[in-house]
Amino acid sequence: MIPRKGLRIATFRGIDVFLHWSWFIVFTILLWVVLQFFRDNVSASPAAYVPMALVTTFLFFASVLSHEISHSLVANRNGVPIHRITLFVFGGVAQMGREVTSPGVEFKMAVAGPLCSYLLALTFGGAAYLAFVLEAEVISFGFVLLAAVNFGLGTFNLVPGFPLDGGRILRALLWHHWGDMERSTHAASRLGEAVGAALALMGLAMIFVDLFLDQYDLVFAGTWLILIGTFLVQAAANGFRQVRLRKYLADVRVADLLRTGIPAVDFSTTLEEAYRVHLERSPQSMLAVLHQGRLAGELGLQDLKKIRRSLWEDTSVGTVARPLKSGQVTTPGQPLFEALHLLEKTGRGFLWVVDEGRLLGVILAEDVRRMATEALRRGKTILSRKEGRPGRRALSEANGPGEV
Repeated sequence: MIPRKGLRIATFRGIDVFLHWSWFIVFTILLWVVLQFFRDNVSASPAAYVPMALVTTFLFFASVLSHEISHSLVANRNGVPIHRITLFVFGGVAQMGREVTSPGVEFKMAVAGPLCSYLLALTFGGAAYLAFVLEAEVISFGFVLLAAVNFGLGTFNLVPGFPLDGGRILRALLWHHWGDMERSTHAASRLGEAVGAALALMGLAMIFVDLFLDQYDLVFAGTWLILIGTFLVQAAANGFRQVRLRKYLADVRVADLLRTGIPAVDFSTTLEEAYRVHLERSPQSMLAVLHQGRLAGELGLQDLKKIRRSLWEDTSVGTVARPLKSGQVTTPGQPLFEALHLLEKTGRGFLWVVDEGRLLGVILAEDVRRMATEALRRGKTILSRKEGRPGRRALSEANGPGEV
């Protein structure tokens, strides 16, 4: 759902800003739309309005980034770490290191974005008026577009459907009223799914109108609404899933799914020996590389292939082993939900498990996801009981052995 990779373009107060490849697509589309607006509404020549259209498009994305940064700064000040913002095809997203801990913090984080957008709308509106007074038509029109877009951005985000800001505000209010984050997220997410479905249906209706009435050109707008609506439905469902997982895996640690007996080689082992003993029989496996008894890297068959086969007898593993990154290693005491987050973020099939640098084993993505699926199944049963829809079978399952 959330883009994992991208090009880092800046760092602001410890928050890295990334561009996903899909951003370049939406930038091109938006620039084309802005150029049409300038062409149809100003009397200047292309030589005058094309540069301003380009500036306007960049400032639009700067506004989206400002919206996300405002969320992030408030979050960091309130103990919710955010280290990354990614701009992608549907706008921007700030990735939280953990969930909020109180409805008050959630409320402050949620309102920060729309307030920033409205402030930018007023700023650009004032700049548009000043440019109009100075008879700078092209500049004034560009600022008018930016004021309108920021007003629309702030207003759309206030729609009360999770994970939009309005949905988070609703969740904060319900959370404060009910004292139950899961139940509040469930209600806000359901509303978010309804909003997304409504947008998708609206987009579909626009496409049908365009097919039967030639005077309208609604295919592009309708397609875009369908994409946004579908994204919101998925994001709402995933947001609720994350909250449930965090709750139902709260008492589970990495050590509970640890797999031991992992093959490892020392830094001084030759590539030929590593191949004959391990990789020849299991070419898809990854070897742990130890240095003075501590995990120092990993080695796969693709790493050996970087060296000519005739040199394997005289080349040590330490010369080609890949150093490990923080997202590839966990500890036995780490909550399983956080390990799942690392696995989803990196896309790896496993994490090395170490204790003070010493290798204990691995935790496999398939094991984590299997337990997560089981936790969600039990959690759904418990949630149904809370909402007054228990059923005898549901109650027996919810209270059965092995409940997390």
